[in-house]
Amino acid sequence: MPIFQVLGKKGTIEILYKIKEGVNSFTNIKEAMDRDGCSVSTRTLAERLSELENENLIQKIGNKYYLTKKGEESLEIIENILKWEAKWEEAKIPKIIIGMLGDKER
Repeated sequence: MPIFQVLGKKGTIEILYKIKEGVNSFTNIKEAMDRDGCSVSTRTLAERLSELENENLIQKIGNKYYLTKKGEESLEIIENILKWEAKWEEAKIPKIIIGMLGDKER
């Protein structure tokens, strides 16, 4: 499965961040996501964890999940995308100004 399909699914990135923060058992991940308003069903969480394992973004040792090197790097990429988005969000020209400029300035 292409990586963007995996990362784009509900809760996937949040799961990676929880594991990065050391929240790494199934129950603790579920509780933390519920508490943070990112809740997913237990079935969905199990599916996401399985997909992340299949993509080698996490590994399961005993009953705990850990980021792999690939998983750590994926979060670095996500953080860079968020920084890039914030940079360009700050650079947006307010719509009211665009309206004042008219079509010739676009």
